[in-house]
Amino acid sequence: MKLRLDDLKISVCLVASIACGSLLTTVACADGAPLGENANEAAALIQEMVGTWNVRQRMWPGAAAKAIDLPPAIAHRALIESSILQEVMTLAPESSETSFTRVAYFEHNDVNRQREYFSLDTRAPQMMNERSRASDASDKSPNRGALTLYGGRFVAPQWGESKNVPFRYRIVVARVEKAQQVVRLYLKPQSGANIKEFLAFEYVYTRKG
Repeated sequence: MKLRLDDLKISVCLVASIACGSLLTTVACADGAPLGENANEAAALIQEMVGTWNVRQRMWPGAAAKAIDLPPAIAHRALIESSILQEVMTLAPESSETSFTRVAYFEHNDVNRQREYFSLDTRAPQMMNERSRASDASDKSPNRGALTLYGGRFVAPQWGESKNVPFRYRIVVARVEKAQQVVRLYLKPQSGANIKEFLAFEYVYTRKG
């Protein structure tokens, strides 16, 4: 069966290496130092992400599935009052695919000492919110040097041939390395025979200019 992009709608992130990568595990950061819960480090990461980026998007509809290339996009990242990063992602001008707009915000919350990420995508209008954990500062995983933010539970209206599929999710945001940043979204099904977490989306940001 041929999968249509409209059947694979889902809201994602990407910031930072994010972002995700954009924001949103990350490619160029395996050897980097871990991101601590320090506000100065958070500010530096946000500053690195400011600018205009070409974005390559890919998705995996399941744990054993092959990657599907999504239409190229462009992301404009700007600071709001020097502390909040706003990202607006849209379809690349050269693409003839269906247009979309994805808006995301990324910040360091000095009150709860967490990094917070929020996104809303017209391809699947569902508000998504992720936060870091204090334990990330001593992360010993292969994603060392990247930032993991954890979301809650959401329901995808359509996922492959299934409808109203519940997932839990997390995103991994990399540092900016050589004008590139990667954000990956991982999903864990909450029902069905296979509930293993899998890489579902990847945003590869390349700085323009």
